[in-house]
Amino acid sequence: MKKTKQLFTGLILFLSGLGTLQAAENCPSNRMEGSVCLPNGFPMEADPGRYALNLTQGQTQISHDVYNLHMLILWICVLVGLGVFSAMFYSIYHHRKSKGHVAKQFHENTLVEIIWTIIPAVILVSMAIPATKTMLEMDDVQDSDMTIKVTGWQWKWEYEYLGHDIHFFSKLSDASNQARQLNSGIDTTEVPNYLLSVDEPVVVPVNKKIRLVFTAADVLHSWWVPELGWKKDAIPGFINEAWTSVSKPGVFRGQCTELCGKDHAFMPIVVIAMEQADYDVWAKAKVEEMKQGASLADEPHDQLVKNGGEIYAKNCATCHMPDGAGIPGAFPALTNSPVVTGDIKAQANLILNGKNAMPAFGKQLQAAELAAVITYTRNALGNSKGDEIQAKEINSMLGGAAAAPQTELGNNGAAKSKSAEKPNSVKKTTAPEDKPKKADKPKLAASQADEVENVQFASDKFYPQKKVTDKPSPVTANTSKKAESADAKGEATLAELVKKGESVYQENCQSCHQPGGIGMPPVFPALKGSAVVTGKIDAQVDMMLKGKGMMPGFGKTLSADDFAAVLAFTRNKLNATGDFKQPSEIGALQ
Repeated sequence: MKKTKQLFTGLILFLSGLGTLQAAENCPSNRMEGSVCLPNGFPMEADPGRYALNLTQGQTQISHDVYNLHMLILWICVLVGLGVFSAMFYSIYHHRKSKGHVAKQFHENTLVEIIWTIIPAVILVSMAIPATKTMLEMDDVQDSDMTIKVTGWQWKWEYEYLGHDIHFFSKLSDASNQARQLNSGIDTTEVPNYLLSVDEPVVVPVNKKIRLVFTAADVLHSWWVPELGWKKDAIPGFINEAWTSVSKPGVFRGQCTELCGKDHAFMPIVVIAMEQADYDVWAKAKVEEMKQGASLADEPHDQLVKNGGEIYAKNCATCHMPDGAGIPGAFPALTNSPVVTGDIKAQANLILNGKNAMPAFGKQLQAAELAAVITYTRNALGNSKGDEIQAKEINSMLGGAAAAPQTELGNNGAAKSKSAEKPNSVKKTTAPEDKPKKADKPKLAASQADEVENVQFASDKFYPQKKVTDKPSPVTANTSKKAESADAKGEATLAELVKKGESVYQENCQSCHQPGGIGMPPVFPALKGSAVVTGKIDAQVDMMLKGKGMMPGFGKTLSADDFAAVLAFTRNKLNATGDFKQPSEIGALQ
């Protein structure tokens, strides 16, 4: 009987889960916002086409405070205007020349000068106090529940949920993109939210303090959602901050408000605020999507060309034109281009790393998308090379897993590497080992992929760097012994500190010093290879405690555990110094 109940319960759960899955896959079009299926009962969006004389009050506390400040200053200006113009018109009418009045000459009237100094000063102070209070509130990003990094590109937005493994690009929706094309023949009034819809909206939970950090990868941008109550500039090499907390679910739209290039008008913003439970479902699905990644399997030539046409229309047609004719003097033609009809690897390298006004698409598109669009340009738009490139080759050029040599064990048990196979390539053969190597110096049975990683610096080039692991090495041998003894005393080991330090780094340091510690020269220095981080540990601790320049002092904002963890991470993951400090040591210094 008990087993029957369990079976029945399991069947009900399975069917309910299947129903949820089917509902997600078959989401009605009126509940779809980009790639997000809005939950049942989600509030309908207000008509964005209705304009009013005054500012909108928005949907956040900050937006209400800004609106109230605006109204206060407006009425003060109205009263000052009425007083000044009333006195002026009264004087003009009652003291006119036709009534026999003659202008009186006087100079240095102390009483008048005191009056017209005190009254404006009082007015300015009455305006400055509420304005300062609101501005301080807008800049207070402390105690936030989550952080989203926003990067402006020509012409799309990049979003990274720091510490949550969510990262994606957001660009103009296909419907708006097709309708905006010259001679498209599409009635833009029939396109829902024309030029205000995207393929990947930003999703946030309600009643949570969301910290946003802004920067740009190429030119100036500006992130503006009116209902959130502010706008912030996104500047290359510089970080701006803001925060928001939405009190109820809804869809909020905005635009870039900086003249950032020819397609400035076509990089909108969509923010969706959901209840926490609905947000958790979206976040879980997004994380799974990020983990799965895109397939690197080979695709038929015709399929590559077909997929590439769609990707070209979304990412390249704006500058190079739908037919590949380009814009002479500004953007080169792709038809009969020596780059497109030349060496395919050279073309791929240009697209991945960018050049001059062309952005680096290696950071924006997946390997499969890049392979498709490269193949499309070489076999369409008036070109007919007949060749192709596959996703695994692109991934290899990006320094991905496909580029890392595979490992197999030799007869003597030592590790030897085997290059990943590539289509249409000749595999190199090596002579078999006649005799085993002497074992006087033990080596780790690890692949080169475990020892070396490719790190991308600001110049878009990849350089091999030693990857720090928790395995013993000559540099960390003594430290490992120290960590083992520390563990016996109940203290943290190096591996534990480094693991925890990664999340602390993402929350507190990554927005300036960037993933991988590459920095944003010349504003924010790189931590990888830094003289400070690889130098004396006490000097780095002192700087982190007190701060320096634009760097705040983390001695009061981080706990001893977090401080020790991020210290260990920067010295033993971004670099390989082999030393660290225990939280108890940091606590004593704090």
